[in-house]
Amino acid sequence: MAKVTVLIASGDAADADKLAARAETAGYEVKARAYSGKDAVALAESRHPDLVLLGTHPGGTMGLTEVLTRIQMDNGIPVVLVADSDDDILALHESSAFPYGYLVRPFGPRAFRQVVEATVYRHSLERGNGGKKIYPGPMVRKVAHDINNSLSSALANIQLARRSLTHGKNLCRHLDDAEKSVLRARDHSRNLLVPATGTKSEASAVRNAQVPAAHLNRVTGKKKSAATGYRILLMDDEDAILSATSEMLSFLGHLVTVAKNGEDAIELYRKAHANGLSFDAVILDITVPGGLGAEETLPRLREIDPDVRAIISSGYATHPLLTSCAAGGFAAALIKPYGFKELEESLAQVSGPK
Repeated sequence: MAKVTVLIASGDAADADKLAARAETAGYEVKARAYSGKDAVALAESRHPDLVLLGTHPGGTMGLTEVLTRIQMDNGIPVVLVADSDDDILALHESSAFPYGYLVRPFGPRAFRQVVEATVYRHSLERGNGGKKIYPGPMVRKVAHDINNSLSSALANIQLARRSLTHGKNLCRHLDDAEKSVLRARDHSRNLLVPATGTKSEASAVRNAQVPAAHLNRVTGKKKSAATGYRILLMDDEDAILSATSEMLSFLGHLVTVAKNGEDAIELYRKAHANGLSFDAVILDITVPGGLGAEETLPRLREIDPDVRAIISSGYATHPLLTSCAAGGFAAALIKPYGFKELEESLAQVSGPK
């Protein structure tokens, strides 16, 4: 099998040298190094590498967005953006250009190889499909879902541990680093779901950690204050997520009842409602193997209580019910993995006592 050929493009010569050494250690052939955006475009056109590793500061007068567009769109060469921080990626999201992949420092040799090889493979699929958009298949979506479920529990436990600490500066620092790693892994998981030649709107739908406010079904009426606390019914088939999310909600002062499937959630809601103790909010997972998920459960809850307030949750970041939750009758959406911030923002969309 032929070696993967790489062009290194960075305005910082030392940075370019490090990337080149990393690529060669991984077994790739470095065709050239460019220290300005203009040179990067010219070398991409003349050398035709399999992939370009592009730093967020390409050097010279040509801006990052233009360099990325000319290499990737005009020349059909996939680009992996190498960033120093998540802020560099956020700045790029303001434009209409999206690379095939991202590497955010610090990253190790395994992450480097995974991103490079996934990018080359994805680009080869696109070329073999006549340039049409390549949407992730069921297996990729399933993998992303399972990754997000695992990350959801990890993120919740990290944030709970940090909020519970009363001392220990070094431990807090380690928890901060662990949380950043989980959030970075979440971004990588969402990149799995972006169409290979998707538009900006398609890509942003995947990358948004929370459903935009315009999609939220805001219920009129007075909302409960955070200090008052809610009675919440939480439904998820994953024990780890039930445990971690329950602890987060309890930490925030809410009273939580859990169910592992829609059938149990319906029965618990029915009993509570009959006793005059209806739940203030229900959080429903979309997919429950062998049981009722959110889409099937909500109509049944509405038969019991037309005013039920539901939040939909899933690790399938591109599921239509997450990207347009209001159309499905949900007040808000939670995309796994989520932390305290996303949990509180979703609960803020649920009004207070009926």
